[in-house]
Amino acid sequence: MKSHSFILACFTLGATFALPSFAQELNFSGNLSSQMGVGLPHTHENKGDFLLGQTIFDGTIKSYLDEASVVVNAQIIHDALGSQSANGYSALVSDDGSFALKLKEAYIDWKGEMLALRVGRQIVSWGKADDIQITDVICPKDEASFVASDYNESRLGIDAVRLSLLTEKIQADVYYIPFFTPSILPLAKGNPLKAKVFPANVDGIRIYAPEDYRDLEHPKKHVSNSEYAFRASAYTTFADVSLYYFYGWDDTPFFKYRPNMVIYNSADAKDNSSIYDDIFEIDISGKYKRMMMIGLDAAIPVGEFVIRLEEAYFPKRHFQTTAKYQMQRQFSGKNVKSSLQKHQLISLAGLDWTPSGWTITAQYVADIVFDHDNAIDRKSFEHQATLSVEKTLLNETLTLMASGALDLRAFSSAAELEIDYKLNDAITLSAIGDLYYGGIDHKKGLFGDYRNFSSITFKGKISF
Repeated sequence: MKSHSFILACFTLGATFALPSFAQELNFSGNLSSQMGVGLPHTHENKGDFLLGQTIFDGTIKSYLDEASVVVNAQIIHDALGSQSANGYSALVSDDGSFALKLKEAYIDWKGEMLALRVGRQIVSWGKADDIQITDVICPKDEASFVASDYNESRLGIDAVRLSLLTEKIQADVYYIPFFTPSILPLAKGNPLKAKVFPANVDGIRIYAPEDYRDLEHPKKHVSNSEYAFRASAYTTFADVSLYYFYGWDDTPFFKYRPNMVIYNSADAKDNSSIYDDIFEIDISGKYKRMMMIGLDAAIPVGEFVIRLEEAYFPKRHFQTTAKYQMQRQFSGKNVKSSLQKHQLISLAGLDWTPSGWTITAQYVADIVFDHDNAIDRKSFEHQATLSVEKTLLNETLTLMASGALDLRAFSSAAELEIDYKLNDAITLSAIGDLYYGGIDHKKGLFGDYRNFSSITFKGKISF
């Protein structure tokens, strides 16, 4: 890790000093932020515990030369909790998880009259949804943090070649992605979220979960494992419409549960008593699997409103099977599958309204898995509604934001309240409250599992 960090640091410094020699224009921008999150009293398990403690330096270099440009964006992170995780592609992390160096983007851009080319690590944003992943599947996410997280900032760059056809009203992009980049998972020992994803034990049974990205089975680096994507967008006075296609890999692995040290029932006991199955430990391994997506979206202006529609179809997508299903299959000597393939359809309808000083967004999302099987670790139909409201005050120095999501099946819920105050054009102070509640009749639903991550976060940020 140290040698890789040194090489990357030398490359970045060398590029910084070399760029002025040929660049017609060179710009540097960035920000420094510090944030601290604390569990709220009603969380019980995490009451008063620090759930977030990070200082992040984010810097961007942009260099321009005629029709070409170079962009490099990287982050240096110090994490007081030691919660940083690597994925082997986008982040270099110290052994104790307290330090991370992330290269988010580093690409060369060229733009002609009708053609454009971008080569290198780049972040791609698809779809019209607000903070919900539907067609936005091309870039993996940093899923190692759940407290005060920002959906847009969670995207990780992909190493790709993008060729674009540009006209006045149409843009078509073709992507070739030679190397698979997975999402960053909460594998670090100091990450509060790891205990939720991989509990130390269940019903007294010891769990041995992956501790590093190298413990997971990644696709072999071979041309046959490349990813491909396509987007075509049309911009008209009536609506903005886009079509999408993606063939690649699911960004998160599918886990397989394997019991060890099992004592089976014995019918040979002299006192005719039974010795029941006793599992002393379970090993968890993970493997990434192929995925295809076909999608479309539209944004339609209607007076003061904008109607947003988005839909994604996943043919024969893999879905995680439950640990209970896998264990039962193994005990009966049957073939065990970590996932089952089913067709999936996700649809969204949204409405944006921006009256004076206000921004209001409402969305409804429906998620269907066809021919559902009880072995799958999710319901066949899930749907939710979201609402966000933002208001600026005091000559745009104070911003109030409130957003929430309601699970319409179990009625679990999540909410975020944020207050931003600008001391000046460069410095912003923020307070962010994240709240999660289970559903009726003690059902967990979509958000109940995160009840113990309800927290308040204080953040300071300076931009330059």
